[in-house]
Amino acid sequence: MPRPRMLAYLDRWSASPGQRVNVHASGPAGAARVEVVDLVSQTVLGQAMPVVVEPRRLLTGSHLEATGVPAPARGSVALWLRPHGAVARQVVAELDTGDRRLLITLDEAGRPETVIETGSGVLRAGAGSALPQGAWSLLVAAWTAEPSGTRLRLTVRGAMRDDATAHRADLPLEPATATLRFGAGSGHRDPYAGRLALPLLTGDALTSGDCDTMTGLTGGPALAGHLGAGLLALWDPAADPGGPVVLDISGNARHARAVNRPLAGLVGPGEDGTRTALQLSPEDLDDARWPRTCSVTVPVDAGSTVLGVRVRAGGDSHGDCHVVPLVVPPAGPARPIAVVLPTFTYLAYANHRQSSEAEYFGDYSHVTDRRIELSDTDVHLNAHRDLGLSLYDQRREGGPVYHSCGRRPVLNHTPDYRWWMTGAPRHFAADLLLLRWLHAEGFAFDVLADEDVHTGGAALLARYRVVLTGSHPEYVSAPEREAVAAYVSGGGRLMYLGGNGFYWVTGVDSRHPNAIEVRRGHTGAWWDNEPGEDVLTSTGEPGGLWRERGLAPQELLGVGFTAQGWGPAPGFTRLPDGYRAEAAWVFAGISDPVIGRHGLALGGAAGDEIDRADPGLGTPPGTLLLATSAGGHSGHYQNAPEEARLGADAVRADMTLRLTGAGGAVFATGSVNWVASLACCDGDVRRVTRNVLSRFLIPKPFKGVT
Repeated sequence: MPRPRMLAYLDRWSASPGQRVNVHASGPAGAARVEVVDLVSQTVLGQAMPVVVEPRRLLTGSHLEATGVPAPARGSVALWLRPHGAVARQVVAELDTGDRRLLITLDEAGRPETVIETGSGVLRAGAGSALPQGAWSLLVAAWTAEPSGTRLRLTVRGAMRDDATAHRADLPLEPATATLRFGAGSGHRDPYAGRLALPLLTGDALTSGDCDTMTGLTGGPALAGHLGAGLLALWDPAADPGGPVVLDISGNARHARAVNRPLAGLVGPGEDGTRTALQLSPEDLDDARWPRTCSVTVPVDAGSTVLGVRVRAGGDSHGDCHVVPLVVPPAGPARPIAVVLPTFTYLAYANHRQSSEAEYFGDYSHVTDRRIELSDTDVHLNAHRDLGLSLYDQRREGGPVYHSCGRRPVLNHTPDYRWWMTGAPRHFAADLLLLRWLHAEGFAFDVLADEDVHTGGAALLARYRVVLTGSHPEYVSAPEREAVAAYVSGGGRLMYLGGNGFYWVTGVDSRHPNAIEVRRGHTGAWWDNEPGEDVLTSTGEPGGLWRERGLAPQELLGVGFTAQGWGPAPGFTRLPDGYRAEAAWVFAGISDPVIGRHGLALGGAAGDEIDRADPGLGTPPGTLLLATSAGGHSGHYQNAPEEARLGADAVRADMTLRLTGAGGAVFATGSVNWVASLACCDGDVRRVTRNVLSRFLIPKPFKGVT
C-alpha cells in the first residue's frame, strides 16, 4: 500500500490573537510535529509541538440517521424515492436493532427489495422490475410477527405498481429499540444516490389499500393526519430546510441527524411544489469529523496576518507536510488598510479537480495553448474524490455540487500550490503574494476573511482608510456585498485587484460553520438546478448571479465578469481617460502606454477571468476608463455565457477609477492575473498599485469631476 499522505484541517479559517484553534490531522502512523508559521513574513512562531498521528478515513455520503427509535413487532417503514441511477447495490433504509435488521435496498439493476435479517434466518420480498428513473415511487416495507411466523411485504406505488409478500414461520420478532438510517447502511455502506421524501415509521403494518391512499398525500402534515396514532415518526425536510437535523413532525421528537448535509429545499412528489425532498449523494462530505490531534493558540503578539499551521510527518524537517492557512483579523486598533481575502471563493474551489475541468471543456485547445501538466497534488485530487468535491465538480451519479465546507483537508489552498491551467499561483497562493508584496513595501495592513466581513458588516470596514480585495472574489454573501456597498457610498476607498468578482450569490448558514451554499439557477451550464430549486436554504434568498438580482458587479466595482481564457495574456493599453488630470497620478512614473506586459500567470496582467465596464449593467456615470486590454486577446478567450451575444467586443479587461461624491473612490483592475503580475518583476504593475494605494491613504479629497 502507498504511504498515507499527511493531511490536516482546522475547525475554522479565521481566529484572532489569543484564540485557540483545533487541528485535525491524518498521516503515517507515528510521531509528527505541528508548528505555526507567519506566511506573510515567512517566520516560524514559537516551538514545534510533538504530536502522534495515524491514518484517518473520510466517510463520504449524505444520509439521515435517527437513534433510539422503536422497532415494533408489527410496523412499516415507508418513503418516497426518485433514484438517480443504478450502478451498485444501494441501501435505501436500514432499521438496525443490533440483533436484527430490516433493509430496503435497490439492486444493481435498480430493483427494490426488502429484507429482514436475524440470527434465526433471512426473509426477503422483492419487486420484479426496476424503479423508473426520473419519477417518484412510494416504497413501503411492512412486517407482522404473529404466532404463525413473520410476514414481510414490499409495496411499490407510482409509475410502477408492485406487491411482493414473503412468510417464514421460524423467524420470531420482538419489540426493540433501533437506529434507523435512510440513504446508507451502517458505516456509510452501500450509499443511495437520488432523491428521498417524507420517510416515516409506523407501529402498524400498512396495507396495500393504505399505500394507495398515501400516493395522494404528498405533504407532511396531511400524511401525518392520515396515519394518526399509529405514526411513530415522520421526517419532513420542509419543516426546517437545510438544518442539521430533519424534524420529526409526528409529535414524538424523534428527529434525524442529516449526515454530510444532504441537499434540501427540493420539490418532492405530488403537484403542489412542496419542498419535501432531499437529495442524497455518496460523494457528499460536510465535515470530516476526525478526532482533534491538538490545539494551537494564535500568538497574542502575532498581529493581523495569515498564519500557516504546518503538520509535518516523521517529526523532522524533511517529512511530508501539509500547511493549513489561518486568517488572523485584528484584535485591537485597526491599521489603515484592510485586505479582504476571498475565503468564500477558496471554499468554492476547495479541492478543485483537473479531471472535472477536462470533462467540462473537453478539448483544452479551445481555451488554452499551454501544455497541461499535473503536480503530485493534482494527481492525488483526481484519484481521491473522498476528499470532498468542489463546486466545480460533477457528481459521479450526475448533478452539480451546492455545498462546500472547510472542515476537511483542502489540498489546493497551500502557499506552494500552482494551478495546472496556468502553472502559476491562483486563489490563496496568489493572494498570499499580494500580502507579501504589501509587507515588503512597508504598508501597514490588516487581513480579513470573507467570514469576518459577512459577520462584522459595514462597521468593520468603516475602520479602514482603504480596503483591498484579493484576486478572485467571485463568491460573496448578501451581508458582505451590503457591507462593501455601504463602505463605498460612505466615502471608503476600495481597490478591486481581481477579476470575476462579486458574481455568485453565496449563502452562509450559522448552523453549518465554515461552509457555503451556492445555487446557480439557469445559466446554461452543467450546474443548472431544476426549476424552482434555486432558493438557498441557508438564507431563503434566490441564488444565481448577483446580476440577475439587479446587482451586477459593474454597479459596485465599475467592471464585471465578461470573458475567460488561458491563452497568452496581454497588458492594458492606456486610454484618454488615463491622461486626464484627475487620473494621471495613477500612472505617475510610467512612460510605457502598455501596463502589465509580463506576469507569472500566462505572461501578462490581463488574463484568466476578466471584467469590463458597461454603463448598461450599472457602471456609474463619471467612471473613468483608464486602460483596456481590448483587441489583445486570442481566440482562447471566450465570452461568459451571459455575454455570448456580444462577441469579441466584450472580450477585454478594463481598468477603471470612480471618484465618489462622498470623498471615496473605487479603483478596479478587472483581471484575475493582476496580482500574479504584481508578484513578478513587472515594475509598472507594481507602480500603478503603489500609486493608487499611496494616494488612497491620503485623506484629502480627490480633484476633478465626480
